[in-house]
Amino acid sequence: MKNSIVSLSFAGWITLSIMTGCVGAKKEKITDIPVTSQSKEAIESFRSGLIASDLNEGQKSRALFLKAIEQDPRLSIAYLFKANTDVTPKEFTDDIEKAKANLEGASEWEKLYCDYVGTFLTSDWNKRLQVLQEIATKYPDAARPQVDLGFTYTSSNATDKARACFQKAVELDPKWTGGYSALVNSYLFYDPKDFKKAEENSLKVVELAPSSAGAQVALGDCYRAENELEKAKAAYSKASELDPNSAEPYYKKGNANTFLGNLEEARQNFSDGGKYDVSATGAVPFIAYTYLYADDPKAAVACYTDAISKLSASGAGQEKNNLAKTLYLQDCATIAAFNNDAAQLNQLITQIEPLSLQLGTELKTNEALLSQKASILSLKAILAAIEGKYDVAKSTAEEIKTTVEPLTDPLKLDSYEFVLGYISLKQKQFPAAVAYLEKTSQASIYNKYWLATAYEAAGNKDKAKALYKELAGYNFNAIEFALIRNIVKKKAAA
Repeated sequence: MKNSIVSLSFAGWITLSIMTGCVGAKKEKITDIPVTSQSKEAIESFRSGLIASDLNEGQKSRALFLKAIEQDPRLSIAYLFKANTDVTPKEFTDDIEKAKANLEGASEWEKLYCDYVGTFLTSDWNKRLQVLQEIATKYPDAARPQVDLGFTYTSSNATDKARACFQKAVELDPKWTGGYSALVNSYLFYDPKDFKKAEENSLKVVELAPSSAGAQVALGDCYRAENELEKAKAAYSKASELDPNSAEPYYKKGNANTFLGNLEEARQNFSDGGKYDVSATGAVPFIAYTYLYADDPKAAVACYTDAISKLSASGAGQEKNNLAKTLYLQDCATIAAFNNDAAQLNQLITQIEPLSLQLGTELKTNEALLSQKASILSLKAILAAIEGKYDVAKSTAEEIKTTVEPLTDPLKLDSYEFVLGYISLKQKQFPAAVAYLEKTSQASIYNKYWLATAYEAAGNKDKAKALYKELAGYNFNAIEFALIRNIVKKKAAA
């Protein structure tokens, strides 16, 4: 879940800043977040956590942010960055509330960053953009606001604007890993993709941080995108050597083995990673995906069902267990929907709905609850379409549109357009299906798959084949891709 002013002294507070130069009579360039604390140790822990976060080393950064909070419980900015590593909605909300409660005496950037993170509770994309533009304007010498701003443009599919921000970050601070890492992510996952440019930027991160496990993981991702799976495994193995207690390198190596067809080895990699994972969701989904790649959805569902049965029904860690159960059930619902199993999907919706609404309630904003309601409505509309109840499906789709109306998220209608496209496919209204699905975010591989299906059904074989080929070469793991990979490979080869 996803920052400077010249140092000021406040009634007994000492503001120490992450910036170049020293504090003096002359105004200095502020190049990163001024951190307000009486504790030099807390600031040092936070700074170390920030470096790890910039390298996408989530577990390490989380531990360092927690350490900073222990050293100074009033360090507002540490709660905000810890929130980016939180594993439950309640923990995320609690951290934002603690950050707000400790803003007295904080630097202007810290206060603005608190406003920024708070927009993820309210789904207020417009305010998010406005706050980040304000930070970037007030601190023109800082690279970090450009990356935050770029990620915000990315979330609205404004890829050109995002990459311009990331490139500006690199120009402002060529020795900071954050700008290069953002470009890696952009070129790997957002159209137009460019895996070679992703690799070039990833190698720059490795050069700047040769002892970073996160840098090696990112390089492995680039090799995986380029279908250099053995090179990817080698990079992930090096990452494990650099940080043996991080779950991610094990998971990534498991992903590479999955696409190499080494499914048993992949399952062992995922199990090994799960031993170090701070979340309860851990290895289970990845292991379940291996059964989908083996065309065994029953075994995948059994994997989830077994994991759910082992979750505690009460006691410590209940929020984490509830989140895990919700995610597992949602994956099972995705499998049921893909296989047109209406009875199973109906049963799963009954289980998911109260859990999902509870998660929305834990975020303590009406917008969060509306997002969860829209998600449930999407499942109900798909169920109705599978059952051939098209009027009910369309009526439910319109409920989605009404439900998300208060949100400012530029992609708030994505599920609405997807559902209408799905209904049109079921009704064999193929031109309409194409029209709806073309409006959906093409950053989603699932949207692309259904659009390819619609193109094919509408007789546009060339567009369909191009999308199938693109998807067939995709080497990143998700429930949706596990469902479609074997299909798209056959379609691309036909």
